[in-house]
Amino acid sequence: MVFFYLAGCALALVYLPWWGLGVVCTIGGLLFVKPLWQDLTIGLCLGGLLWTGLSFYMSAQNQHILYHRFVEGAILPLNPLLLTAILGAFHGLLGSIFGYMLGRWRSKS
Repeated sequence: MVFFYLAGCALALVYLPWWGLGVVCTIGGLLFVKPLWQDLTIGLCLGGLLWTGLSFYMSAQNQHILYHRFVEGAILPLNPLLLTAILGAFHGLLGSIFGYMLGRWRSKS
């Protein structure tokens, strides 16, 4: 199960735009029957870690130019990587909840 999430999210984020993480979390929540708290934890942790890692990788490719402009200009009240982690965690969480609800709906019918 962990291999599916990691491999699926890595492939989805390479070949799909930003919504690839939500698709993989939805499919994982649909295929693997788990309690709701496990789906929430997987969505939060996986989304936050993967989006932060991907944004750091993209930022490192351009020598953190945009990151430094945000920090030096005081445009954002938070660290841009922390803000990205929060948004990625929320994205993964919503995908996991949607997959969990689809799985429950499928098992009832």
